[in-house]
Amino acid sequence: MTDFTKTKITFALALLGVLFALHSIVDRYPEAGFTYPVYEYRFTLKLAYAFYLVAGLLSFSVYSYALALLSERPSSWVERMGNYAYGVAVMVPPLFGGLYLASVLAEWVGESSLAWAAPAVALSLAILWLVVWQAVAIFLRGRLSDQDRVSKMEQMEQQEQAALNRAKELFDGDHWDVAVIEAWKAIEARLRRVLLKRRIRAKNDGAHAMIDAAVRAGLVPKTSQTLLEELRQQWNTAVSTEPISKESAAAALSAARHILATISTDDPIKAAKRAV
Repeated sequence: MTDFTKTKITFALALLGVLFALHSIVDRYPEAGFTYPVYEYRFTLKLAYAFYLVAGLLSFSVYSYALALLSERPSSWVERMGNYAYGVAVMVPPLFGGLYLASVLAEWVGESSLAWAAPAVALSLAILWLVVWQAVAIFLRGRLSDQDRVSKMEQMEQQEQAALNRAKELFDGDHWDVAVIEAWKAIEARLRRVLLKRRIRAKNDGAHAMIDAAVRAGLVPKTSQTLLEELRQQWNTAVSTEPISKESAAAALSAARHILATISTDDPIKAAKRAV
């Protein structure tokens, strides 16, 4: 879990706490609200509707974040749904207030010499507020998703460096099999980071699917693809009951360092601009 995900969950729970504190006021005035006229129809919009809608959306966002924690994928549709629900939830109060102001304006137009235009004004304002509501909610979802990507890439960079340090320490301590496992963890962290940075999704969470996606995207040079497969085979040996030799472990760590040196984490467009 990244620090940003913790922050999102904390804010959602804090807003739910505020709603819980306001629950007694909503229960005390269950009929509070206003009517919204649309031609011959008059829709009743109660304050309780907005209250329970926000509470439901925030609860769904927390639930989505919790489900996303069960997956190892750096970005999942469940988390994006949680971001969308969060964005919609925080925009419900402005929508409710905007509809109230629109109803007041429609009533004023209806009482003026432009009474014939009141239904059209009410309908147009309602559609406008709904479009703005959705546009802002989608914008907030995009900002949250972008911040998720940045936080996860930073976390993977830290995991990569920590795995490399542990691999060296374990190799020096003659724990050759665990050293190979840690070296592979560093490779996985690098591949997940570059795939996430370029918004490339593998078919599944498996190592082969991730390698295939990186190779197809041209992120792994041909000189490193063979080393990558060999390192994966050495990892299979390390996690099995078959012992691994010091020489094999040393070769695995050397291959890992070479692979990491050839997988660039720079944005190819920015790199090209710097070259020019």
